[in-house]
Amino acid sequence: MAIYGVDIRNANNVQTLGMQDFTISRIGTMEIPASGNLYGSGARMDYITWTIPGYDPSNCFVLITPKVYLPNPQDGRGTYPMLPTYRNLGGNSVAIYTYVNRRRPTGVGSNYEDEWVSNSVHCIVEAIRSTNG
Repeated sequence: MAIYGVDIRNANNVQTLGMQDFTISRIGTMEIPASGNLYGSGARMDYITWTIPGYDPSNCFVLITPKVYLPNPQDGRGTYPMLPTYRNLGGNSVAIYTYVNRRRPTGVGSNYEDEWVSNSVHCIVEAIRSTNG
């Protein structure tokens, strides 16, 4: 069986690191439907809590992939759908955000108003663990 990747050897031509030293595996998956084009005043602070058995921020990450790719820029203005984002909550939990908070000018002096926009695309969220050895 062919192994593709990189082998690292020391000055004596002894392999010190190779692809057999690393493994990545999916330890969790969830699907998030599109949120539509929703707006509201003020800032939102809520999120979806995802508890993933075996998740550890030191050797895991979250991969968010849209189900359909759009040719338009994700400009944050709410015009086009955006991808959700995530944040580690500690332990084996992450927060999934399907909206963005932003400030927009009121048109009166230098005043701004807080608002939130939820316009996320239908996506798959995966938790990936990387182990070595």
